[in-house]
Amino acid sequence: MNFSKLPLVKRLTLREKTLLFLCLTLTGLTSVVYLTSSAILLGSLKTAEEQSARQSLQGVVNVLDKDKEAFTSRYSDWSSWDDTYAFIQDKNEAYIKSNLVPQQLANLKTNLVLFVNAKGQIVYSTGFDFKTKQIKAIPAALPKSFAPNHIFLEHPKTKGSLTGILVSPEGALLITCQPILTSEGKGPAQGVVIFGRYINADAIANLSKMTRFPIQIHPIGETNLPADFQAARQFLSPQAPISIHTLNEKLLAGYVLLTDIYNQPALILRAEIPREIYQQGSSSQRYLMIAIVLLGLVFGGVSVLLLEQLVLDRLTRLSMGVSQIQMSRNISLRLPSFGTDEISSLTNNINHLLATLEKAQAEVEDGLDQVTQTNTELHTAVNQLQNEILERQRAEAVVRQSEMQLRQQTQYLEKTLFELQQAQLHLVQSEKMSSLGQLVAGVAHEINNPVSFIYGNLDYVTEYVQDLLQILQVYRQEYPTPTPLLTSTLEQIDLNFITEDLPKILTSMQVGTERIRDIVRSLRIFSRLDEAEVKAVDLHQGIDSTLLILQSRLKANSHNPSIVVVKDYGQLPLVECYAGQLNQVFMNILVNAIDAIEEARESRTAEKGQENTALASRIADYLSATITIRTACVDTDSIEIRILDTGPGMPEKVRSHLFDPFFTTKSIGKGTGLGMSISQQIVVEKHKGTLECRSTLGHGTEFIITIPRILQKAV
Repeated sequence: MNFSKLPLVKRLTLREKTLLFLCLTLTGLTSVVYLTSSAILLGSLKTAEEQSARQSLQGVVNVLDKDKEAFTSRYSDWSSWDDTYAFIQDKNEAYIKSNLVPQQLANLKTNLVLFVNAKGQIVYSTGFDFKTKQIKAIPAALPKSFAPNHIFLEHPKTKGSLTGILVSPEGALLITCQPILTSEGKGPAQGVVIFGRYINADAIANLSKMTRFPIQIHPIGETNLPADFQAARQFLSPQAPISIHTLNEKLLAGYVLLTDIYNQPALILRAEIPREIYQQGSSSQRYLMIAIVLLGLVFGGVSVLLLEQLVLDRLTRLSMGVSQIQMSRNISLRLPSFGTDEISSLTNNINHLLATLEKAQAEVEDGLDQVTQTNTELHTAVNQLQNEILERQRAEAVVRQSEMQLRQQTQYLEKTLFELQQAQLHLVQSEKMSSLGQLVAGVAHEINNPVSFIYGNLDYVTEYVQDLLQILQVYRQEYPTPTPLLTSTLEQIDLNFITEDLPKILTSMQVGTERIRDIVRSLRIFSRLDEAEVKAVDLHQGIDSTLLILQSRLKANSHNPSIVVVKDYGQLPLVECYAGQLNQVFMNILVNAIDAIEEARESRTAEKGQENTALASRIADYLSATITIRTACVDTDSIEIRILDTGPGMPEKVRSHLFDPFFTTKSIGKGTGLGMSISQQIVVEKHKGTLECRSTLGHGTEFIITIPRILQKAV
């Protein structure tokens, strides 16, 4: 980076620039030294400081261990004593009155005493409050009885005294469990005696006094655990029980994880450790930086003085001489030169430059006449070029106008061709729908007459058959013993079976005729040939009719389970529309949805092979084959129909061309590519609505149809 090009530096004199660069250099060197010393020296000091802090915390832990040992040895006389050995067996009151009184407990400095026999039964227990000098109940954390294999009983019998921490709701306790033996230390052990002392504020203060560190202790599961203890808890574990954190410039906080008598995390101990090593290092660094700054100031002052005498003063005189020549405009003058250094060389170069300029000035004056003549010739040539440019601009304007006319004609032809294709497509679809509607209406009419005749007479046939069966039953009751010929005939025709099956056959015929009537009604609704072209209709009726026509493709067969149709209909008013054309839109979308689901089933069948017949595969196909139809009022003027399938979906490349005429992804013979294009024309152009497709590959496809509730007819 060239600092001399900066606006602030440009306004400075050479002396000011020299002072500025010296100051910047001194500041940079000081910063580098400071950062380097901070990274190296203070980093090493922090490492040494952390090691020292860990040693200090280990010393605190050692003090705690020694306190445990002293706590254990203090009560060893009580456990190895003939009186205690006898008391645990006979429970004599004299032992209690002479040894377990408040004064004796205060001398023992214990908050609880428990005598437990070899069976785990508590023979005697008592608590003691140091402040009130009164007997109180034992902590709730201690059990009412002990199992024979409890650690309080098993450990003293096999491994000797057991001493550790026990956390209770009343506070943390330091307890010791010692086997009850004779005064000679012989057994067998008749149980254990347990002594406990609370780790309260006095105990913590005593520990702080012994270690000379401010100490705090909190249970690890305490509800209102201080924030620094919560943060330190994340770094503590039985494998790493010590963690060091910086509080400020003067103090470190050391955290130690203390385990309880069950060897589980119980307490967190915090000790505040002075940062003596770090402070000494910081002081040494400050003294070093002060010394470097003073040396830099001395060096800078000497450098500035030498530059002033040897360089700056001579450059000032040189600048004054150049200014004098400039003011006099006499380039025949020369600058005085002394010595052989760079400034003298610069002076000689300036003198040579002045001589060259003087010679060049004469040559310039000679060339002015030639330049004047050349300018006249150039002016003439420029006028000729301007005339030629004007002629070319006129020709280019004519060419651009021709290109614009040609482009307009091309656009008109493209628009005409598109309109012609749309008209042809609409004409084909209209003729197709008209023929299909007439065919459907004719078939429905021809089927309706005989079906209506059969359906109307089924009730009479059922009544007549019931009467005949009743007469037959009465005949059997009146003539229980038929003739041999009649008996043979009855056995041959199986009259009991006919009597039982005939009503079922009539019921099945009635269900079948009702089904045929529903299909005929759906065909009539779908074709809409018996209604006006634009009429207020119930869209739900049109959707249901379309679904009924497609029922054969929706129901289960020997190869595939059924496709579930979920109808989530809202409260829709009657909608003015071209009912037959909207039914065709529903038909196109639903057929595409069924094709997509069947395509997904075929692809899964090809991947899984014969495993597709398994129960799990059939359940998966059943759950994944779903078409959901939702209707709702978007507002007071618009109706929305959503048709969602669980097919394989489509990529964006296919979705973007979905409504293009003759675009299809189906194999030859299965689709013409006109269905969705015609559906879009029906919804958008005929009904002034919108048809939107949303699809993600692997997550199904959703079509959203939005049309106005009242169709605005073109004037």
